[in-house]
Parts: sequence; structure tokens; C-alpha cells
Amino acid sequence: MPEERLQWGQTIVSGLQHCVAMSGSTIIAPLLMGFDPNVAVLFSGIGTLIFFVIVAGRVPSYLGSSFAFIAVVLAATGYAGHGPNPNISVALGGIVGAGVLYGVIALIVMWSGISWVERLMPPAVTGAVVAAIGLNLAPVAVKAVSANAFETWIGLATVLMIGVVAVVAPGLWRRLPIILGAIGGYLLYLLFANGLGFGKPIDFAQLSAAPWVGLPNFTTPTFRADAIFLIAPVAVILVAENLGHIKAVGAMTGRSLDAYLGRALLADSLATILAACGGGTGVTTYAENIGVMAATKVYSTLLFAFANLITVAVALTAGAGDLTLKFGAFTIGGIGTATFGAIILYQILTSPIARHAE
Repeated sequence: MPEERLQWGQTIVSGLQHCVAMSGSTIIAPLLMGFDPNVAVLFSGIGTLIFFVIVAGRVPSYLGSSFAFIAVVLAATGYAGHGPNPNISVALGGIVGAGVLYGVIALIVMWSGISWVERLMPPAVTGAVVAAIGLNLAPVAVKAVSANAFETWIGLATVLMIGVVAVVAPGLWRRLPIILGAIGGYLLYLLFANGLGFGKPIDFAQLSAAPWVGLPNFTTPTFRADAIFLIAPVAVILVAENLGHIKAVGAMTGRSLDAYLGRALLADSLATILAACGGGTGVTTYAENIGVMAATKVYSTLLFAFANLITVAVALTAGAGDLTLKFGAFTIGGIGTATFGAIILYQILTSPIARHAE
């Protein structure tokens, strides 16, 4: 249940597990748009803290970089797909506009209730949106482990280890499939690449030379009407995403979280506005972390409070940020495949069609 409280050691490790689960997409999304991934990671942690406070710790969710912005940001900025985006400030202005529209919708939901949202976005629609997110992101995870046959095998081994831990591990260990699978995949890569020469060795020289404390590169928005009109409608997609996630988590816990939808939308909108004001991507509640909850059956919201503290610390640590990128190259793909697969499968099994068939 969301109010469940684990022992402190379990809470910290489980919070770290949620950080690992979200890190791949939270890093990949800004890279695809030409944003600074360290800025995006920082604001994902701050945004999750905002979310935790506004929903009073009642909704277990992590806010990460939203992929819904990618297509419109590329269209608004003409980004070529490599290096820093020279028109990032224009995109940030549009994302602020999306956040403002999103906040207006949130206030209406808080004032009028969610019935009209449910009529516009019934379970078949929101479930399809959540499943589609997983289906759209799964190829990104697969691509991350497709550089060569060796990395593909490491990714598959990571997925297998996650599955084995989730199914057959005893007691506490069964609650930590993502972190244990990630560690196992990383050590496996070190053994066969650095030790036996089967793949490109991990170069720790750059990591050891990097300063261990440093602020990311912040950017302020520029407001242009054409970019705002192009990007702002993404707010509607974010509403559908969050409604689907709220419903999914409610179904998992057996407890309706509908009463917190308005607050959840407001928190996400404020987090998106704040992120865009500093150079970060728009954020949304993450299907990856719902996948972790589906696998572990642990829904404690306190885990996400620890996760955001860990994330902020990583974002402010240049050396750790470099380690995150190295870690994500060949292991995050396997983690993403497992978590996206979990949420897709859950949405299929709990869809209206599946329930009708029963």
C-alpha cells in the first residue's frame, strides 16, 4: 500500500532501484531533443519532490522526462539530432506554455471533479495510452542494447536476471529485481569486456578525472507564439498519461486514487514549468516505475522521496553523472525492456477486453 513503510535500509535500496529504472529514459529523452541530460535528471528529482508534497505522499509515482514532447520540440526547433540544440530556449518557452495549460486543466479537475475527464478518456483510452507509451519506448530500450551481438546478450542476460529475481528469489531479495538485475548485468559486462576482451572495455579514466561536484548548465526559456501553439497541446497527452497511470496504480493496490488526480496533474504541471524555466524537459509520471511496482508489489510512496534525493545528488555530481551514462549504455536497455514489458503486459491483462473475456 502507498502508506507502507519498509525498514530504512530496504527503503534506501528500493529508492535506488526506482532511480535505476527511470534513469534510461530520463537520460535518453533529453539527448534526443538536444537538452542537457544532467539538467533533466536534476529537475526530475525536484519535480518528484514537488509531486510527493502536493499529493501528500498518497500517490506512488516518479516524474521523469516525457517523450511526448520530442516530436513537437524537434518540429519547433529544427534540431538536427546531434549535439546541443541551438534553439533550446524556444523549445523551453513552448514547454512552459504546455505546463501552464496543463495547470489550468488540473485546477478545473480539482474544482469540478474527474467525471468529465473519465468520459473524455475512458479506461479503454487511458489503458491504450499507457500501453502505447510502453510500446513506443520499448524500441528505444532495445536499440540501447543493439550496438553489437555482445551488448545484446548482456541486455538479454539482464532481463533474465530481473525475471529470475522477481520470481524465485527469497523474501526481501524478491523486492529488488531491478537493482539486482542491473548490478548483475553490469558485473557481467565488466567480466566479459574488461576481463576477457569480448566487448569494448569500460574506460574509467574519464570518470576518475571528472570533478565530483558541479552544477549542470541551466538555460532560460524564450517565448515565441508559434512554438507555444505547437508544443502546448502536449498537455492533453500528459493528462491522459497521468490518468492512465493513476488508474493503473489504483488497480494494482486495490485502492482508488481518483481523488488525487487533480493534485497529481497540478504537481506535474508545476514540475514541468519549473523544469522548463531551467533548461529541463517536460516531465510526467513514469511507466517504468509503475513496472517496478508491478514486479515488486511494493507501493510505498516514501521510496520515491528517497529516489528524488538520490537523483538530485547524482545530477549535482558530474562524476556520478558520467557513471550513469556509462551504466546506461548497455544495462539500462535490459532494464527498460523488462519494465516496459511489465507495464504493457499489465495493461493488456487489466484491459476491458481481457476482463470481459473472463
